Amino acid sequence: MIISLGEGLIDFVSQKGLEFIGFPGGSPYNTSVAIARMGIPGQYLGRVSTDLFGNQLMDHLNKNSVGTKLVIRTDESSTLSFVQKQNDGQAKYAFFANQTADKSWRKGELDQLSLPGDTRIIHFGSISLSQEPCGTVLSDFLIKRCSGYLLSFDPNIRPSLVPDKGVYIKRFEELCKVCSIVKLSDEDFEWLYPSMNLDAGVARILSYGVPLVALTEGKKGARLITKDHTVTSPLFDLPVADTIGAGDTFHGAMLSWFHLRGLFTRDEISSLSRDELTELGDFANKAAGINCSRSGANPPTRDEMESIQL
Repeated sequence: MIISLGEGLIDFVSQKGLEFIGFPGGSPYNTSVAIARMGIPGQYLGRVSTDLFGNQLMDHLNKNSVGTKLVIRTDESSTLSFVQKQNDGQAKYAFFANQTADKSWRKGELDQLSLPGDTRIIHFGSISLSQEPCGTVLSDFLIKRCSGYLLSFDPNIRPSLVPDKGVYIKRFEELCKVCSIVKLSDEDFEWLYPSMNLDAGVARILSYGVPLVALTEGKKGARLITKDHTVTSPLFDLPVADTIGAGDTFHGAMLSWFHLRGLFTRDEISSLSRDELTELGDFANKAAGINCSRSGANPPTRDEMESIQL
């Protein structure tokens, strides 16, 4: 069982001018769908509005066989994200997230929560860790109650939603200390550590006891880094519709790879061989490449992973 903790929202993706099409989204939410489409049992843990957008989010989870027993429904409104596609397939975001459902976590809600007994991995991250009160409530929950699980962190930083960079970086590094996997983009890294070169920044993250750092670098592919090995995995080269959900799909495929092989401990992650890291990177990049070949966050199924070849 893999639990994905964090925001669910609606991405309105530009078509032309002020025309937009809505898609269910949010980084942890997208990752939960990516995991389920791989045939892995999972649950989404989040606060979802009872408004019309929240109902769409729930419908999408149900259609994709993502478990919803841990979802809390609330009257606060849904977060909305407007996404403008660029000529190179990249995206710019504008968020409407004041007093929304996924931002308004209360400590008591998590205190009453009982995680399923077969939980092995908890994935978390993104804008839920940069906003308040959810940032404090969720980070306390993860550090105090979840450190016994294999934790995987995707910061997926949106600078416009970070009210205090110093507070955020301190939180990021405290969470790294309980994580087995930290997946971040080159843009995340440059925002976190602008004065460091890549090797120094990765060494800093590894120094907190993180067994595996996965760094996605756009067209350059991805690097998977442990204390013993660094492996570069190239892109799975398909025509790009847009890059929405690419990192979330990469992360979901990566966690699915671990689950399929029964790798659930820090020691097992730390001991991955070069060949295993290469296989992991290629699997995750293939999933991300398929996602990018179609509009919006639309991760592949395991059947599609097997059938689609270059």
